Amino acid sequence: MNKQRNHYVPASVLKAKALPDQRRLMRTVGWLVGAALLVGSLTIGLRAQAATSSAASCTPATCGKVTSVTARQVKGQGSGVGVVGGAVLGGLVGNQLGKGTGNTVLTVGGAVAGGFAGNEVEKNIKKHTVYRTSVRMGDGTVHEYTLNTQYATGAKVSVINGRVRARD
Repeated sequence: MNKQRNHYVPASVLKAKALPDQRRLMRTVGWLVGAALLVGSLTIGLRAQAATSSAASCTPATCGKVTSVTARQVKGQGSGVGVVGGAVLGGLVGNQLGKGTGNTVLTVGGAVAGGFAGNEVEKNIKKHTVYRTSVRMGDGTVHEYTLNTQYATGAKVSVINGRVRARD
C-alpha cells in the first residue's frame, strides 16, 4: 500500500517566507507617510511665514487706520423663488375675481403683481448690513471700502490686493 502523506508545513516557516514582502510593504508605507507629513509641515510653515511676513512688512501704501465707519442695510439678491411663489399666489387671487375676459386680465395682472411683490419680499428677507469704511493709509491717501466686517474707528488695518485685514 502506497499511502501519500500530507506534508505539514509549520506556520513559522510560512510566516518566514511572507515576512520579507510584508517588511518591504511596511517600509514603503512608512516612507510615504513620513514624506506626506514632511510636505504637510513644510506647507504649514510656509503659510505661517507668509502671514507673518506680510504683517511684518507693513509699508505706508499697505497699512493704515480706519477713520470712519458707516453701517448700511442692503437688500439681498432674489433667487427667483419669491417671483414664482408670488406669481402663483397672485394668479390664484386674480382668478377668483371677475368673469369672462375680466377674469383672464385679473389672473395675468395678479400673476405679474404677485411676482414683483414676491421678489421684493424675498430681497427684504435676505437683507444684510454692510459697512462703508474709510481708511487713511500711511502715505496719506484715503480709500473707501464696502465691507461685511465692521472695524472700529482708529483700528490698525492692512490692505493687500483690496482686502482689508486687522493688524496688531
